[in-house]
Amino acid sequence: VDITHQIPRHDIVSAAFVIKESAAYYPKGSIHLVVIDPGVGSNRREIMLRYETQYFVGPDNGVFSYLLKDKSCCAYEITRTSLFLSKQSPTFAGRDHFAPIAAALANGMSPQELGDKIEAAHTLDALFYRKAGPKPLGRIVYIDVFGNAITNFTRSDFKGKVKALKLEFQGKTRLYPLRKSYSEGKEGEGNLIFNSSGHLEIFAPKESAQGILHFKLLDEIILYPGQ
Repeated sequence: VDITHQIPRHDIVSAAFVIKESAAYYPKGSIHLVVIDPGVGSNRREIMLRYETQYFVGPDNGVFSYLLKDKSCCAYEITRTSLFLSKQSPTFAGRDHFAPIAAALANGMSPQELGDKIEAAHTLDALFYRKAGPKPLGRIVYIDVFGNAITNFTRSDFKGKVKALKLEFQGKTRLYPLRKSYSEGKEGEGNLIFNSSGHLEIFAPKESAQGILHFKLLDEIILYPGQ
C-alpha cells in the first residue's frame, strides 16, 4: 500500500506529520517503510520502531518524531547488515537497506533479531508547541495540497467551548473566529477550524490560504491565553 508519493523532496517535517496521521488507520502488525532520507549515505543511523502494534523502518532523522514522543515506542538501530542487498548504498538505502529489513519483519523476524535497542532517537523539537513566556508558541507543521496550514495546536490544548482565538501570526495579532466547516469561512482571508484530526488549521474557502497569507512550513504562531 502506497501511503503517498507526494511529500516534497527532502521534507522531513511533512513526512513526520503524514506518518503520524496515517498510522492510526493501519491494522495490527502493519510494517511501514519510510524513505524520506536526505542524509542517505551519511553516518545517520538506520532504525526500526515498534509503536503500539506496528513497525516502522527508516532513517534516524526526525521523520519518526511524533511516534518517538510516546513512551511506549521502542527504537532499534539496524545491525543485521547481512540482509542488506548492498552493504554500501550511498544513494539508495531505501532499496538496499530498509526494504530487506521490512521484508524480514514481514517474514516473522523480531526487531531484536535485526538490531540493538537504543534509548533515544532523533526528534524535531520544532514539531511540538512550547511556552513563549505565558503564551503558547506553535508552528505550521503541514501544508496540504489545497494550501491549508495545519498547526501543532490541537483541540485538546483548549478547555471548554472556543468561539475565536487571538493569534500572532506573521507579525500581526488578530482575533480569528473558529468555523465549524470550510463552507462557513469568509472568502479571501484566513479562517480557523479544528480539522478532522483535531488540529487547528488555517484555511480559506475555495482558495489557497497559503496563496493569500504567504505562510511557509514551520512559521511561528503565538496563541494568546484566555482567548
